[in-house]
Amino acid sequence: MPMTVQDRDRTERILSLSEEVFKASRNQVPRDWNRVDLTMPQLKVLFSLFVDGSLDCSSLAEAVGVSLPTMNGVLERLKERGLIARRHDRHDHRRIVNSLTTHGHQLIERLWASHQDWLSELLDRMDSADLQTIEQALTIIVGALRRQEQYAWTG
Repeated sequence: MPMTVQDRDRTERILSLSEEVFKASRNQVPRDWNRVDLTMPQLKVLFSLFVDGSLDCSSLAEAVGVSLPTMNGVLERLKERGLIARRHDRHDHRRIVNSLTTHGHQLIERLWASHQDWLSELLDRMDSADLQTIEQALTIIVGALRRQEQYAWTG
């Protein structure tokens, strides 16, 4: 269905507001996030493994958008830090499967919890009507994302 001029204008306002949210919240990053000494590719790998479970190097390289040699370096550094384990696949010994260690899992859980705490504190400052509006908007966004999942990379 083609977008109307009003819908395009509304989309532009939503994108502008999204940018404002990003700018306003950048100085309110939870402390745990600022203490993590990881590169963006390393964080992406850890979150991919947290969400999708064990993955091979090719899947992770595709998800993060780097070459296989670069991904192997990222994975080795994460392994050295005790955040991931690498093992040969039981069915294909040429394939190496990567998974979070207990330490890696705890790190991502701690980062997620600190984000949830920050968001909870922000929501605590809102009235009931605003909370209802946010709930409705997020429900719509989640529905759109779920409908789109069939086109997204899943590992």
